[in-house]
Amino acid sequence: MTRNYIPKKSFFEPTRIQKIAKDLIKECGEDRLRALDTFKFFKDMVEVAPDDDKAKAELNKALQLSMDANDKIVQVLSMMLKMTQAEKASAKAADPNKLSFEDLKNSVRNND
Repeated sequence: MTRNYIPKKSFFEPTRIQKIAKDLIKECGEDRLRALDTFKFFKDMVEVAPDDDKAKAELNKALQLSMDANDKIVQVLSMMLKMTQAEKASAKAADPNKLSFEDLKNSVRNND
């Protein structure tokens, strides 16, 4: 009988999330390279036979896959950036005695 995996630390620990994001980015990069190779293959077919509509359709699909893989990388990085900003905001809100350089700069501007 199999047992469920119970992690020793939180599921959403920063190092675990960074590893997952790194793996996703690597896989998306590999998918993008495969799609670009497929694009080049169908591009050569279209150059040889410009009237081949099937090759043109596949050429477009391969290009779309390449762009989608690139978009996924951007989405993962964007989500990580938002999470980091949210963590910083919650950490700052949790301890009102902590001052940052940004707080000091804003208070100096408000006093002027």
